[in-house]
Amino acid sequence: MGVHLDRGRYYFVKRVPKAFAHVDPRAKVNIALQTADRREARARAVEVEAEVVAYWRALAAGLKEDAAARWEAARSLCAARGFPYRPVEALARPEALAELVERVRPLASPTHVAPAAEVEAVLGLVDPPPLKMTEALEEFFKLTRDRVEGKSEGQVRHWQNDRRRAVRYFVEAAGDLPLADIARPEALKFRAWWQARIEAKGGDPETANKSLGHVADVHSTVSDLLALGLDNPFRGLRLKARLHRKKVPPFSVEFLRAKLLAPGALDRMNEEARDALLVMVNTGARPSEIVGALPEDFRVLDNLPHLAVLPRPGRSLKTAQSEREIPLVGVSLEAARRIVARGGFSRYFLKGDGWSAAVNKFLREKGLLETDDHTAYSLRHAFEDRLLEQGTDDRLRAELMGHKYSRPAYGRGGSLAIKARAVEGIAL
Repeated sequence: MGVHLDRGRYYFVKRVPKAFAHVDPRAKVNIALQTADRREARARAVEVEAEVVAYWRALAAGLKEDAAARWEAARSLCAARGFPYRPVEALARPEALAELVERVRPLASPTHVAPAAEVEAVLGLVDPPPLKMTEALEEFFKLTRDRVEGKSEGQVRHWQNDRRRAVRYFVEAAGDLPLADIARPEALKFRAWWQARIEAKGGDPETANKSLGHVADVHSTVSDLLALGLDNPFRGLRLKARLHRKKVPPFSVEFLRAKLLAPGALDRMNEEARDALLVMVNTGARPSEIVGALPEDFRVLDNLPHLAVLPRPGRSLKTAQSEREIPLVGVSLEAARRIVARGGFSRYFLKGDGWSAAVNKFLREKGLLETDDHTAYSLRHAFEDRLLEQGTDDRLRAELMGHKYSRPAYGRGGSLAIKARAVEGIAL
């Protein structure tokens, strides 16, 4: 690498290595560093050299017969010129004429003509590889890293597993087809597969709709972000939802007092799981919100003790409305104090699914579920039902539950003191 001064300005100069002479016929490259300061020039030269070497490697890869390698090289070469890859069909449209001119301009000058691999890439002449659906899924995860930013490892795994499962079902129904070969008949075959599955095994049509949506998202996102130009064949395939969906029922107050909170009922449950369950009784918080909280989020020493449900790096919340403060009273306050004294959660920290599985197994074996349809999550429903029966305002209930409030919101909402009075009225 060389940094040379010419008439008061610095330039990056480097000979084209023999390894890349077959793709770049120039003897050397000479790039202006846009500075007259030597120290700044040397710093910029390091970045420029990395870009130049990456450019040479992409040119070399563009000559390979491997379709995937040529495709990646084409995208890299376009990026080096400041353009996204777009197929020639899109660039040939009248509305794209100005962009086409911008792309052609740097490809040729009186002193330099771009290598063929670069011309093919910038003008969209490289065919994309025939990605199969399972391969498209892995590409989808690479393209959508922004969607899981801020999520914990468990949340990312759950998010990915939902989409892996949906793609696995599609492959079972229609085969592991190239994306370009998936048209309306294949999408309809997947819908029919779900209909048959629900009829044979039962289940909720909304589960099928989520699966259809995940596959549609994979297909359209990969097509759009890789500029494949494919139509999405999965539009308008939702199954009709049932009028009466099976819901998780709430615990009755009588059952909670006589069974779940009876002296000794939870003694054999491990203390972390037990205290998280007891926090849920008078907060209605989601399990993930409780076991994902830090010790300082349980503000047990404040004048009005409360749980602060907050997002942070490595832990995102379900919705924007989930960020809230929930008063701690009764058995929930006592449990929160024990959690703080232990230094927070360790066994179940950020592991809401693991907590739910362990707690539901314990409750089922000990006869502490009111019916076969009840789960630990029934405590959340019971909390809201008790607020409703008490006559708590719907906006205040929404704020305590972390739900979206459907009416226009005016003012600041309920203060922590008002929330505390509401929760104290139904506390166990």
